[in-house]
Amino acid sequence: MAKRERKTTTELKRAALFRTLAPAALTRLALNVTALNLPRGKQLCRSGERCPGLYLVVNGRVMLSIGVPDGAHKVIELIGPGGHIGLAAAVLGAPEAVMAQTLADSSLLLIPCEALLDCAADNPGFALQLVAELSRQVCGLISDIEAFSLHSGRERVAGYLLEVTAASGARPRPVTLPAKKSIIASRLSLTPEYFSRMLHELIASGAIAVNGRQVTVLDPNRLRGPGH
Repeated sequence: MAKRERKTTTELKRAALFRTLAPAALTRLALNVTALNLPRGKQLCRSGERCPGLYLVVNGRVMLSIGVPDGAHKVIELIGPGGHIGLAAAVLGAPEAVMAQTLADSSLLLIPCEALLDCAADNPGFALQLVAELSRQVCGLISDIEAFSLHSGRERVAGYLLEVTAASGARPRPVTLPAKKSIIASRLSLTPEYFSRMLHELIASGAIAVNGRQVTVLDPNRLRGPGH
């Protein structure tokens, strides 16, 4: 039991959301956490349902979307290691607003709502961290609305490619896209056909190289387009 709790504590500490918590607080929180190992295609929650708590992604990837179950849907976000699902619903005690489904075999930690809120009540610095994270999510949604309303499809594709390749540094190197092209197209509010056409145009211009799901940004300025 102690070994499992130490592992859970270590995994919590790796996530930015919990990094500021003192060791004793992390250990207490870990006592209430459930580790989950889920196969690809597993649904965590549905829109309108109450989730049992906050999900923290340790490994794998989870897609957040809105729409009709097993039907048409719009991808809202792709959550990778260190990311989380259900924070707003957990804090508000409200039903979840999105559907969450694993895109790959994934390991997650489930932190019950009560344990999360008790931790925030006992640790004011952590409570502020939750506020800051919720604020970042709001700012991210506003940025999405701006992009979908005011930016062209080409600008959205370019911005997304620059974002996912930013961690590779100045030296061009292949970066694997986090999901199928159809899912990324939905994330950018584009049709799969339009997304593919933009990729071909960017390849032809010499801005990027593509090999399956691997993308290399060859010329960031050319990718950004005229005026940059």
